[in-house]
Amino acid sequence: MGTVFKITTNGVLTRLHAFSYTDDGSSPYGALVQGREGHFYGTTYGGGTSTTGGGTVFKITTNGVLTSLHSFTGFNDGGGPNGLVRGGDGDFYGTTSTGGDTNLNYGQGFGTLFKITTNGALTTLHSFTGANDGGTPVAGLVQGSDGNFYGTANQGGTYASGFNSPGTVFKISTNGTLTTLYSFTGGNDGGNSVAGLVQGSDGSFYGTTLGGGAGHVGTVFPLTIVRAAPVFQAVTLTNSTLSLTWSTEAGGRYQVQYNSDLSSSNWINLSNAVIAAGATLSVTDSVTNAPRRFYRAVLSP
Repeated sequence: MGTVFKITTNGVLTRLHAFSYTDDGSSPYGALVQGREGHFYGTTYGGGTSTTGGGTVFKITTNGVLTSLHSFTGFNDGGGPNGLVRGGDGDFYGTTSTGGDTNLNYGQGFGTLFKITTNGALTTLHSFTGANDGGTPVAGLVQGSDGNFYGTANQGGTYASGFNSPGTVFKISTNGTLTTLYSFTGGNDGGNSVAGLVQGSDGSFYGTTLGGGAGHVGTVFPLTIVRAAPVFQAVTLTNSTLSLTWSTEAGGRYQVQYNSDLSSSNWINLSNAVIAAGATLSVTDSVTNAPRRFYRAVLSP
């Protein structure tokens, strides 16, 4: 059934909780993560209050008081969670291996991506289809330096039809916009990644695959994120108010700057930096009695 324990640096182990497969869950596969307030949060792959035994998200104090925050049903909210990561907003993000759209995959679904607050309010951010977006993630997420979350799906992708494809690497924003970054072929690039990613100091993400590669027994890979430069889409002037609209990537942090002399490197911030939630952002500038200005939109690292 599994336990939660703590161990001191000199090897003294204390069992904090023994799972029973009932309301508290069973089979915790993922590691614990500590919340801002000091409690620990984790998942169990099975058990919970649902009759389907789809697993749980729980909170446990340092003295062993466990609280079940959510019991997965295996339907829209997913089933079989794979651990948590704490986001910069203080909420927790994770994956489930099954559930979501249960009209797919013989009624089991291809899994979900979710967010959950410290008081147990769960939001399904994405339901995998097993097609181009991937399916059946069996590892957790990592938050990148850009604020988005990155992970791997064990199946799906663009290489072959449906779940016969050997998986993907994906990005998802905090508001649920998913982007497939790479589809494995099962050849030299590998396939069927069952481990999570880590972001290196160079900004690239590193991971492993279970299959594929030159020896057909897996690979270690880097994935470099090439972000599209922002491009102004529309510029309008109405009653001395200039409106600028530019292209964005969801989750990207953008800063608009201006300069009156292109030969100078002294660019001035027009307004505060903003994080994109969709495909475009806009800002306005008052140009009444103002000298000429040149504008640029900058994507922050």
